Amino acid sequence: MSDTPVDGPEPHDAPHRARTKAARLSLIGEVVNQRGFVSVDDLTEQLGVSRMTVHRDLEELQRMSTLRKVRGGASAHRSTQFESDLQFRAMSAIDEKKKMARMAVELVSEGDVVIVDDSTTSLEVVPLLIARPPLTIITNFLPAIQQVSNHPDVHLIALGGEFTPRYQSFLGMMCERSLADLYADVLFASSSAVRGLDVYHQDQRIVTAKRAMMAAAQTRVLMVDHSKIDHGALHRLGGIDEFTHVIVDDKVDGTVVKSFEEAGLVVLVAS
Repeated sequence: MSDTPVDGPEPHDAPHRARTKAARLSLIGEVVNQRGFVSVDDLTEQLGVSRMTVHRDLEELQRMSTLRKVRGGASAHRSTQFESDLQFRAMSAIDEKKKMARMAVELVSEGDVVIVDDSTTSLEVVPLLIARPPLTIITNFLPAIQQVSNHPDVHLIALGGEFTPRYQSFLGMMCERSLADLYADVLFASSSAVRGLDVYHQDQRIVTAKRAMMAAAQTRVLMVDHSKIDHGALHRLGGIDEFTHVIVDDKVDGTVVKSFEEAGLVVLVAS
């Protein structure tokens, strides 16, 4: 039987939430982020629409960079050119991120100026930083800005730029120029892929912003969990030796940890 989608009339008893395109797109995005993968057949049944309609919806969501349209369905998992949606990333490797954050915050001293990038990994450090005033936090990440803004005893510098809803961050030339005029004691950053001794990301805008942050900070801390190791992405952020510290979780292979140490980095394993 052919897998080619065939358009046809939608069932009369289709769920009300599937009657509008906006509702379908919202529901599909939610389901994919919750499950990581969902099949066309499952979506057809859940939404009460034709396979062709589901295929069209997935194509539109892929253009919006909400998900990846793959054979038989849609995936929220990153690829060489696709970075996972913020909601999906925020729900991934939560325990590992929290363990790395607890280790990371110990690198901060009273009165330090700290840059926090727009990664969900670095975001886990923010509540721990807030508890250690006096500090200055510089960030382009809206969720971090919102957290810090509720604590007047922590000095907040919010980086400007073009707001990018997909990443909930401010990017572009304004962000990079602001960083060029700033100096920080510590940078907490993450990226989507580390292959060998090179760090990568799918989006060039993210790469240029992170590089500006690296140039502004004396101590540069890269935090990556095991799911990002031995993967590549479209744009090279730089060599891992451009950071001073790397924090990984205890599921990262010991040979990888050794290679980072041999590259001259301080490697901390969060367990």
